[in-house]
Amino acid sequence: MDAIFKREPRDWWNTIALGALAVIVFLMIWLSACSSGSPDAAKTNKAVTPPSASSAVTTEESVPASLSNAGEYGENVYDYAKAKNWKNANSKVAALKDAVKKVRTDVKKQGAAVDRLDTNVVALNRAVTAKDRQTAMREANQVTIDVTDMTAAYKLTVPVEVTRLDYYGRELEVWAQTQDANGLQATAREMRRTWNSLRPTIEAHSATEAKKFDTLVARVESAKTLADYARVATPVLNEVDNLEKLFH
Repeated sequence: MDAIFKREPRDWWNTIALGALAVIVFLMIWLSACSSGSPDAAKTNKAVTPPSASSAVTTEESVPASLSNAGEYGENVYDYAKAKNWKNANSKVAALKDAVKKVRTDVKKQGAAVDRLDTNVVALNRAVTAKDRQTAMREANQVTIDVTDMTAAYKLTVPVEVTRLDYYGRELEVWAQTQDANGLQATAREMRRTWNSLRPTIEAHSATEAKKFDTLVARVESAKTLADYARVATPVLNEVDNLEKLFH
């Protein structure tokens, strides 16, 4: 009897030990399988991660002349509307409409963007015809950002972020004149985001120019009044011209 009772605990512990060993072996096999499968998992994660702006694939084609012209004419109309030079503004709107007709033929796979550009050109034409200075400036600037976004798909000499900073400089003028505090604050945020993306490229060309624009963005962010924003808009636009020169 004593022998029987002594043997049963040993058998029980042996069973537990064998079970634990089986669990350990199973875990080792499972971990090995996961490890060998990790490269595929990494590929899956990479595939579903949206590309950043800097890694977006672009064509090696140059920007079509019609698209470049549309951007230039939009900026021309902005300047003429700002100066209330309606004769020249009307002339440039006509040239802009002709350019946009060619854009529809020249720019492929951006149908929705071209439609949006068309819509904004129509609104710009109405504002210029009505000699509505503020609306004409706003719509002309919208045309320039439409074109800027479309050119991002092409091979560019000047980084697209530089052109966007030019747009934001004009937005400061537009929203300051219309006394739109929300628009000014939103512009300041977008300017900071765009500048942060561009800064390393500018620093590689000129640390001095990078420092200058850093100071201007800080001034925009610290602006408290409409007058503050209005005062910094022109220096921003002038300095953007200097940034563009770094790439020519």
